[in-house]
Amino acid sequence: MEIHIQTRWFLSTIQSFLTTLQDIPFTVWLGLLIAVTVLFLLGFFIILINRKNTLKFYRTLLYDDSLTEIKNVNYLREHFNNILVAFDQDVSMYYLNIDNFKNYNDLLGHTLANNLLHEVAYRLKNLAEPYGTVYRMHSDHFILLYPSKSDEDHSFSNRLLTALKEPYEAGIHSIKLTTSIGRYAINVKNPRFNDCLLRSELALQEAKMLGKDQIVYYSSAIKRKNHDAFSMYRLIKDALKDKQFFLEYQPIIERNTMKIVGLESLIRIQHKDRVYYPQEIIAYAEKYHLIEEIDRFVIAESFKAFKRFDRSECPLEFMSVNISTTEINNKAFIDYVVEQAEAYDIEPSKITIEFTETYSPEDFSKEANFIKTLQAHGFQVAIDDFGSGYSSMIRLSQNQLDKIKIDRSFITNIANNKANQKIVKAIINLSETFGLEVIVEGVETESDLNYIKDFNIKYYQGYYFYKALSENVCVKTIKN
Repeated sequence: MEIHIQTRWFLSTIQSFLTTLQDIPFTVWLGLLIAVTVLFLLGFFIILINRKNTLKFYRTLLYDDSLTEIKNVNYLREHFNNILVAFDQDVSMYYLNIDNFKNYNDLLGHTLANNLLHEVAYRLKNLAEPYGTVYRMHSDHFILLYPSKSDEDHSFSNRLLTALKEPYEAGIHSIKLTTSIGRYAINVKNPRFNDCLLRSELALQEAKMLGKDQIVYYSSAIKRKNHDAFSMYRLIKDALKDKQFFLEYQPIIERNTMKIVGLESLIRIQHKDRVYYPQEIIAYAEKYHLIEEIDRFVIAESFKAFKRFDRSECPLEFMSVNISTTEINNKAFIDYVVEQAEAYDIEPSKITIEFTETYSPEDFSKEANFIKTLQAHGFQVAIDDFGSGYSSMIRLSQNQLDKIKIDRSFITNIANNKANQKIVKAIINLSETFGLEVIVEGVETESDLNYIKDFNIKYYQGYYFYKALSENVCVKTIKN
């Protein structure tokens, strides 16, 4: 009964509501409809405007460099072909990098350094307009596009270098900057952004290698150089993967007995029908961060071989093992050397770790600590090619070495070269002062040997005695 009463009340309420709606005049309905429509359209346009502003905001973040107030590389990358079409003529890409800008960043702080970047961008923009355009790549790198014909006589390039050298005001400081620039004349038939960027960057790298503060044009020589570098990179990678590395050993002769008392292990790559030597390998391995794996191979294989020589009744006073100077900054390297010596039960004093003196660390204390740590574990340490670098004297004063190897360039034809005779005498005198053993490498003729016999040199090494030999040949040679 109660449910029936509630149902009747509900139906009565609905009927009353419908009757009320029927009594509302048409004009009121029309007004309501118009109001709702206006509100809907207004909301739609507000959303549309907000979306447009939001897109504009994000586009600004994506394409505009807030620090320098110029377009960035994202804009150039996405609109590259349209930008070239707008030039309506041949265009060159200039890749600019401020030389040693990190120093100013460290010395002046980020705020003043950022002001410098803003001023550089401003000058570039003024130089380029109205014919060219400027973009910021990242940090202190910029890209400038400019008509090629306007620089046929290199006038624009020279203006670039000159204008960027003008002093900059950074707080109370007056700063002079130099810039390295790589230029690539874009091939309009195939203007792919990444290709153009790579070629201009390769030209920039060449400018830096040649001493900075200059402009270098991309050329066929740079193209070949890059191709060779890439080929060597692939070769080293494949050699590591396919285990194409192997070692040879060059005997070291003791002066008094003229017998083989030591060996220097030397790395090789056997790739297809050709053998590659350290001078062809190491620079690329260091540049492309492949050297650590190579050094570990050399250490492990040298230690294994040392043990095999011992078992073959060919005992050695020592074995010299060459490593890259980049290992000085590798904290795990010494641990690895110690591990391997323990694994093969080798007395550390019978291993001489060699590295060249061409490395010039900003802080020689790092190198000194590296050497001292090796020596603390019992290893001998030698500087290879001593005298060939500018820092020889500094190394002697900073580091307590065990041996030095006089660079072969001073020994070749020494009997007829008075300047080299004086240098070798000076090095030997220094070695005696610092209590170092001396190894002379590069003894290639009898006259070389006869001349150095009278010096206080303990070890000889060179083609006059032996070239690098395989392990089996070394065993036979030592036994004979």
